[in-house]
Amino acid sequence: MDETWIFQFDPKPKSAPMHRRRPSSPPPKKAKVTQSSGKVMLSCFCDCDGIIMTDYMEKAKTVTGEYYSGLLKRLRSELARRRRGKFRSGVLLLHDNAPAHRARQAAERCGFKILPHLPYSPDLAPSDFCLFPNLKKSIKRRRFEDSTDAITAVEAWFQAKSDTFYSQGLLKVKERWEKCVTQLGAKDILNSPRRYSLAGL
Repeated sequence: MDETWIFQFDPKPKSAPMHRRRPSSPPPKKAKVTQSSGKVMLSCFCDCDGIIMTDYMEKAKTVTGEYYSGLLKRLRSELARRRRGKFRSGVLLLHDNAPAHRARQAAERCGFKILPHLPYSPDLAPSDFCLFPNLKKSIKRRRFEDSTDAITAVEAWFQAKSDTFYSQGLLKVKERWEKCVTQLGAKDILNSPRRYSLAGL
C-alpha cells in the first residue's frame, strides 16, 4: 500500500537544447510550466493479481490515523469479496512508516499482519520503483478537465495492466530484500535508523 499525488496537469521535464551564443549575450528566456493546483491523493492497495482497492482524497484533506483505519476496514471487505481464498489464509500488509500508517491496532483488528519497512527506503516499496513511476510516466503532460477526469485515466491505466505486471513488481521486492539482507546483514538493518538504498549494491 502507498500513496501519491495525481495532478490535473503535471509537466514533463525537458532538457533545454544547447545553443551557441556569445559570452556577452543574455541567456535565452524559458517559459515556466508548473504543476496544476488541482490534485487528489491516490491510496492504492494491490497484490500479485492486480489492484484490490483505490481511494482518492481531495487536496484540502489529510490522511490521518482515523482515515487510514477506515481504509483498512474497506480493504478487509474488498479482500473478502475479491480474494476470498487468500483472505482466509492470512494477509501480509506492506506499507511505509508514515504516521498515519502506524495504526497497528486497526490493522490487527482487520486480521492483517504488518511487514516491517525500513525508514527512508523507497527501493524496498514496490509502488515507488514499479507502480507509481510507470503510472506517472503515462499521464505526464496530459491535461485533465477536473479530478474526475484524472481519476478515470488512472483507473483505466490500472485495468490495462496484465497480472504479470503486478506479480513481477512484488517479486522484485523479495529480490531487493534478499539482496539488502545479504549485503548489509539483517541485524544491522533492523537496528540502524539510517537510510538503506539498493541503488549501489
